[in-house]
Amino acid sequence: MTKILAPNQAYTGTSAGVAFLNGKGETDDSYLIEWFKAHGYEVGDDAKNKPQKAGKK
Repeated sequence: MTKILAPNQAYTGTSAGVAFLNGKGETDDSYLIEWFKAHGYEVGDDAKNKPQKAGKK
């Protein structure tokens, strides 16, 4: 599974069919991985190695 980090660390919900909990989700769908990259999400190795910023409250 490829890790996806939402721009908002506090986000819990579903985006593009991927469930997120506290800004973190996972998928193996190559189309969705590219979609998330194009929409400003941290994906793959970038998501694993980069600490998240605090979410908006």
